[in-house]
Amino acid sequence: MQAIVKIAKAHKVPLIPKGGGSNRTGMLVPIHGGIVVDTIRMNRVIEINPVNHHVTTQPGVTLKDLEEQLAKHGVALNQEQGSVRVATVGGSISTSGFSRKHQKYGTIADRVMSLEVVLADGSILRTGPKVLYTSTGYRLHQLFIGAEGTLGIITEATLRVEPLPEAKDVLLAFYDDFWSSIEASKKLMGSGVTFSCSEAYEVEDGSPWGAPKGKNAFFYVGFEGTKGEVQAEKELVRKIMLETGGELAGQKDAEKLMDKYTAQWCGARAITGFEDALTTYVPLERMAEFYDKLWNEIVPKHGSKPVPGEKYSLDVGKYKIMAGRYVIPEGDAGWDKYQSLLRDVAKLTTDLGGSISCCHGVGLEHRDNIELEYSAVALDAMRRIKDALDPDHIMNPGKKIPERK
Repeated sequence: MQAIVKIAKAHKVPLIPKGGGSNRTGMLVPIHGGIVVDTIRMNRVIEINPVNHHVTTQPGVTLKDLEEQLAKHGVALNQEQGSVRVATVGGSISTSGFSRKHQKYGTIADRVMSLEVVLADGSILRTGPKVLYTSTGYRLHQLFIGAEGTLGIITEATLRVEPLPEAKDVLLAFYDDFWSSIEASKKLMGSGVTFSCSEAYEVEDGSPWGAPKGKNAFFYVGFEGTKGEVQAEKELVRKIMLETGGELAGQKDAEKLMDKYTAQWCGARAITGFEDALTTYVPLERMAEFYDKLWNEIVPKHGSKPVPGEKYSLDVGKYKIMAGRYVIPEGDAGWDKYQSLLRDVAKLTTDLGGSISCCHGVGLEHRDNIELEYSAVALDAMRRIKDALDPDHIMNPGKKIPERK
């Protein structure tokens, strides 16, 4: 890897680091030509240390394969991302990937302890020691989380792991509509219950999971921990669901939903035609306003429409990410309308005090809208960091941050 970077530096050839390749936002498109550096064969797990709760691995190992190897040692990374089967460690870090189990275990950004990175001049940076916590030095590893390969190429990562849970369980409740399920979500988030994952979302047809007719929203909560912990938390959440008008699913239906959801979460969105999904954040008290303007003003204005059963979704817990899915008009004119739609959604999100993208990264799709989220001073600071670490701008050029005007 170091030799490739030195050659690229000498000839000022762009380098595009590649992980699993889901490429939802165009971050892998070589818009200036160059060399695509595929790390998928750098898939060796270097060290698993259950006593000190960390693993050191190369960037090309997938999250799924890493979890399987960790399980043999009684520990887990607990990063259940939507593309978990193909997402690599390096790609996950570079996009600051989101985990469905974030409430209990955090996201990949919370797991990173130390990185080895090949910088644009060919030098090798080790961001810090392999320790669970330190108050010395700058947090250099944080620079490369979500950097999308624009600052260097990750060649090794040391990540925090946790012991495997003694027990797992799930509750599922049906509600009349999405907004009814949100009332239950708010009570859960204010309860202090340490659940592992939860989501409230609308459905087009809930009958395969035992939902009565007219119940068009699901609210599930997953639990992991000791047997006593899981049992106590499940009883508290069951009470919340019943108090907020939820109708509880049978245990087998709840488990069936969780199994299918785990298998397909976000993955089905990659097998689409003219469709796109948004993953954004606005303060919870502005969520109704956000969805109202999104579906009733912005989307119709640009000739798009929501995908049935996928208009509303809230990832319940610490980060409260909202999601929706819509159809993109076909053809060149449709593409232009799509770009205008993205801009209007970005304006709406940032006007409400939110973030444009909370899961898929920036790449090309959101690059020119970042100026709506960050101040000129903040953007200039990002550009100066880029200039310092990559003065020739050979690392995935043209992505993430808009060029200086």
